[in-house]
Amino acid sequence: MWVKLDSTVSCTFTRGEIEVKFGYTSWLPETDLMRQFIEALKEGKLMGTKCEKCGAKYLPPRQHCKCGSHEVECYEASTRGKLFTYTLVTFPPESMAKYAPYIVAVAELEDGTRLLAQITGVSPKTLQVGLPVQVVPHQISKDRIAFKFKPEQPAA
Repeated sequence: MWVKLDSTVSCTFTRGEIEVKFGYTSWLPETDLMRQFIEALKEGKLMGTKCEKCGAKYLPPRQHCKCGSHEVECYEASTRGKLFTYTLVTFPPESMAKYAPYIVAVAELEDGTRLLAQITGVSPKTLQVGLPVQVVPHQISKDRIAFKFKPEQPAA
């Protein structure tokens, strides 16, 4: 459950035995908001924040907006979208070298927000802009989680 209290975002979450961090390496601050984002991701949900002043949306969530406002609310973002652009990474940063080569893509989600992630289940030859994709959780290790894109499966 996500609630707004006194101009800050407060999100409830349950902690398991292992504290799980987001991403292949830690680049986001470890806050209650990020812990809620991680818990939602474990359940296959994508949580973002929306500025109440200007309407800007953020994925991953932020506690403040680029307009300077701290008046943000949590929302559940769509996990469906279309491929906007992509690139094949053959010379990655050191922390990602063992995964190379891999494809990084930007997808435009159904609500218009754009999200950057690795895309799997495709080859560079089969990729095309406009490809329907889903955002899915990706458990990197016991204590690390991220999200990635997968091609959306056609309805049976």
